[in-house]
Amino acid sequence: MSEEQEAVQGETKEQRFQRLATKRTQAALQKIRLLGNLTSSSYGYTPEQAAKIIGALRGAVDAVEAKFNRVRGAQAAETSFTL
Repeated sequence: MSEEQEAVQGETKEQRFQRLATKRTQAALQKIRLLGNLTSSSYGYTPEQAAKIIGALRGAVDAVEAKFNRVRGAQAAETSFTL
């Protein structure tokens, strides 16, 4: 069952937002922490690869911020990423 199908009966739009935003933000933060684990000595990477990852993350955050601020003409973040 998807998040959208888990809607609680009688839930307001604000309650639904809080429920989904909490779940999705926690998931995003966990994934970012996992990316941080790639900096251990078990992995090898170049400064350019690290910069590309950080740039992609910043771009995605900027796009989300623009949506929350309702900036017209904001560029959507790329939906895929490869090194």
